[in-house]
Amino acid sequence: MAIKKAKKTVVQKQALGREKQTRLDILRTVAETTGYPKVQIEAVFSTLADLLHAHMRKRGSGEFTIPMAGIKVRRVKKKATKARRMLSPLTGQEVVIAGKPARLAVKLTALKPLKRAVLDHS
Repeated sequence: MAIKKAKKTVVQKQALGREKQTRLDILRTVAETTGYPKVQIEAVFSTLADLLHAHMRKRGSGEFTIPMAGIKVRRVKKKATKARRMLSPLTGQEVVIAGKPARLAVKLTALKPLKRAVLDHS
């Protein structure tokens, strides 16, 4: 009987991630896998989001690594760009491209665990 249970979990793990999941699908899957109620799982994700937002704010650290996921989120400063002229590839006429002010942006970086997951299971 124990062998049958082991086979079921292997099959479920293989089927996991085959299709795009909605927010509710993700919460349901995590709740079923961990055995915790969906309300507690939502509280964990909500706390993680609050923590991420606190790090990305103006006086925050500007960097946050999501544990076990292999994702680093960083706040980066983009420099201001000047207005410039360019030839339009469609018409061949000269076009003026407006400059952009300095701004903050968010950059995601894949860390080693995520890269391994992508490259090993190709």
